[in-house]
Amino acid sequence: MRIAGAILAGGQSRRMDGIDKALLPFGEKRVIDHVFERLSRQITPVVLNSNNEPVLFMELPIPVIPDDIDGFAGPLAGILAAMEWANGQALPFTHIATVATDTPFFPDDLVDTLRRSVADERGCICVAASGGRLHPVFGIWPVSLRSDLRRWLSNENHRRVMAWLERHPHKIAEFPIRTEQSGVPLDPFFNINTPEDINEARRRWNAIS
Repeated sequence: MRIAGAILAGGQSRRMDGIDKALLPFGEKRVIDHVFERLSRQITPVVLNSNNEPVLFMELPIPVIPDDIDGFAGPLAGILAAMEWANGQALPFTHIATVATDTPFFPDDLVDTLRRSVADERGCICVAASGGRLHPVFGIWPVSLRSDLRRWLSNENHRRVMAWLERHPHKIAEFPIRTEQSGVPLDPFFNINTPEDINEARRRWNAIS
């Protein structure tokens, strides 16, 4: 398996009044910087899927690729863009490992756990779960499925990740809920959707940093 990492940041951030969540201040950096650092410790290379201006990410040493499906088709469009990028490299990658840009606490062993889950089943997808809840944007995806995914997305009614996932062999990797020093449970897939969420994420970051 040759795996490339992909950060999915192609959403419209509707609940953040259109402000790109990736660019929100977080600690001494931005959310995207923390996500990139966490993922790049687990795997290289890493690519960023974003429909924002690439110049906004020029400080990151990674390619920035937009969706090539019109109309903000959701995470599946970002997964497809990453698959096409991975397949187009001089030595193509067999899989991509995806994370969401609005989830800065995802597990440090995410990629390795997902990889081990499908090591003997190269055509199988594996996605993460915690506390009994699926997080399908966090997964390992065979690049060989890119043509099927493109056909699926040609129908504007096909946008849900789980609907496409269930068409293919897949596994689920369960990750534990951690506990903060204060005793408060912390789901490693806590994600930032609203102004209240970014404030809570900053509080949690300050508590552990």
